[in-house]
Amino acid sequence: MTFTTLALGGTLSIAETGDLRYIGSLPPELTLDAEGTQLGQGPVLDQRLRTGLELTNKKDTWHLVTSWDLFAGQLAGDTWDVPGTIDERHREQLGVLTSHSFLPRDAGGSVRFGPVRVSAGLTTSHWGLGMLANDGDHEPTFGRTDFGDRVLRVRVGARPFQQGKFPLAFSIAGDRVVQDDLARMTAGQVAWQGVAGALYSPAGAKLGVYGVFRDQVEPVLAGEDVGRTTRIGVLDVYGELDRAFGPVWVRVGGEAAGIDGHTNRAETVASLDGLDVLSAGATGYVGVAATRQLRLVDAHTGASTGDVWAAKVRGGWASGDGDPDDGRSNDFTFDRDCDAGMLLFDEQMGAIEAANYALISDPENTGHTPDGADLSVTEGSFRRAVFVQPVAEVSPLAWLGVRAGVMAAWATAPIAQPFYTYRNGGVPTNYLDQPTSGRALGTEVDWALLVGGIALGGGEGAGGPVRLQPELLVQGAHLFRSADMGGGVVSMGTATVRARW
Repeated sequence: MTFTTLALGGTLSIAETGDLRYIGSLPPELTLDAEGTQLGQGPVLDQRLRTGLELTNKKDTWHLVTSWDLFAGQLAGDTWDVPGTIDERHREQLGVLTSHSFLPRDAGGSVRFGPVRVSAGLTTSHWGLGMLANDGDHEPTFGRTDFGDRVLRVRVGARPFQQGKFPLAFSIAGDRVVQDDLARMTAGQVAWQGVAGALYSPAGAKLGVYGVFRDQVEPVLAGEDVGRTTRIGVLDVYGELDRAFGPVWVRVGGEAAGIDGHTNRAETVASLDGLDVLSAGATGYVGVAATRQLRLVDAHTGASTGDVWAAKVRGGWASGDGDPDDGRSNDFTFDRDCDAGMLLFDEQMGAIEAANYALISDPENTGHTPDGADLSVTEGSFRRAVFVQPVAEVSPLAWLGVRAGVMAAWATAPIAQPFYTYRNGGVPTNYLDQPTSGRALGTEVDWALLVGGIALGGGEGAGGPVRLQPELLVQGAHLFRSADMGGGVVSMGTATVRARW
């Protein structure tokens, strides 16, 4: 978040932020299963207001912060035709006054004692490139963010060397998860985490390591005495480097993680006492750019600099489970706000997952919903796959940018829709109930046009200086699907109007 800071009497300052976003979407026409379920969503408009306040004393020895997502949801247009309410974007309904339209993101504060800072309260969680812990406040290369990991956290952090001037920081924290990809407090899931990390951040570089132990208990099911459990450990390493070589900047970044543990939240016929979890994933980028000073933006922010042109190659890998009937799960899933493209995973895969859950949870098909079936719905997270995405962008003016990229993706496990594959005796079968033999998922062409995105004004409003930053972002995606993913070409487009202050 970017805060606009105002002085209060010389001893305190209050910082406020706002982000009002409207997204108009024209979703693709998709068939989601062999029963003929259609995505069935025409043009739709959704909105979200993200706003926050932070109060800090002059010496920065303490601060208080709160932020919220308000009036979030589909404002007008058409809902999708997928049965059920499993989708956490709630594309099955219209409305911005529902129980999930108002979500607190931050409510807490911190106190500093020399080089040590102690913080407590509700906060968002983010690490590295956002592959595992993502606050939903970092704009993707293409697409959109809609979530953000939220935890109740007590944290102790320190920069203990050279009175805090040496750029090495350590932190330990204890979390009670409010909502993330694996748990929701409102659904009765109780997830605790112990977190420890270290980050070395000299000028133009970052290198860090991050460890998590997670203990999660599910609500008690009918006929059981205790809730099912998940206990896993995570080790994540992350680094970025940004260096100038004459007029050209070279930028490199990466994040890799491994997960080890056990869960009985889900089980297989061959392993009724649960599954061992062993999976890994990685993502990164390498690129070059030409950066120069563009022009004066306003009297408060001063001169703006930006890339006149940039080119990079992004990539990612998530391990996949080649044998879903053994006693081990090897599937790795990126955070749902860490995107690869904007159509193949976010839209098509996400909708197929929701339609698959509707089949699994239909009493006429399964009698009762299998334990852990909700894990198959990830809102289109990148998982069980590898992708490569070259991207180029040009920004001839501070308020104008054009970006284009091509993403190719392959599965790291057999392409299989769970319901049809189970009904087919475990032989990999896709969402159209057809056998699969390859690993190619498809190739997606993405593009974006940005107009605006710079601060305007600088005049004095009722509460102080006004720095409104309006922008229009038009994006398109064209997916050339592999034969195992249904073949053919599907497209979608979005237009985002937003104002930040």
